[in-house]
Amino acid sequence: METQSGGLVGLEAAARLFAGEIGLTTRIGGGSFLSPTGAAGRRVFFAGALTSVSSGGGRVFARIADPTGSITVLAGWREAAAASALQAIEAPAFAAVSGALASAGGETVIVPETVVRVERSVRDLWVLRTADLTLSRIERMIDAPADPGTQAAATHYKTTPETLAGLAQMVRAALRTVQDAGTPAAPIDARTVLVALLEEAPGRRAAEEMLLAAVAERGIGRDAAKTALAALMEEGECYMPSTGQVKLI
Repeated sequence: METQSGGLVGLEAAARLFAGEIGLTTRIGGGSFLSPTGAAGRRVFFAGALTSVSSGGGRVFARIADPTGSITVLAGWREAAAASALQAIEAPAFAAVSGALASAGGETVIVPETVVRVERSVRDLWVLRTADLTLSRIERMIDAPADPGTQAAATHYKTTPETLAGLAQMVRAALRTVQDAGTPAAPIDARTVLVALLEEAPGRRAAEEMLLAAVAERGIGRDAAKTALAALMEEGECYMPSTGQVKLI
């Protein structure tokens, strides 16, 4: 399958990981990785809402959010085709990325091989399949602790039953965002953009007016943004610790 980046999807299988698990993945080296649920390999396949794209120092930075969080996609001169593909997509939009995990600036990022813009339905199918695979890995961590891959992950991440319960809860929360079949595809919603912006902000907080202005720049109306922000506060996703400041919990 040819992608928007101009490359072809390779034959090597790519692991599907939610952003929440990618953020916890610290065993990376020698061109491969091992995740907290025991996923291992050289490549990942990720899909979500592209919320921002910027460039600097000869590199392109993008933020892509799924229902469990957001990650950075970092393309340098070696990934010129993928960088061009990212810059060609106008945020907000849904996008799919395949590439390698790497550590950069204290966080785990994806160095992309291929990038393509996709529809909401494709993102939803990715969530369903990724949820299935993640839950299967969690079950293996519980049922087959002596398995070499499982044992290596449990040792490195000091896995506890509470850790696995938290990851399973993350998956269940992601599944609740998938639209029912037959429901018209929705555009990127204000909630997704607000959460992504707050995750990127210093201290996970930002002035309300600046936040609303940033959402407006992504083609979302002010009223929709204010309604989404109010809903996030009611649900306890964020709060206002000081006048005019919004902080993500």
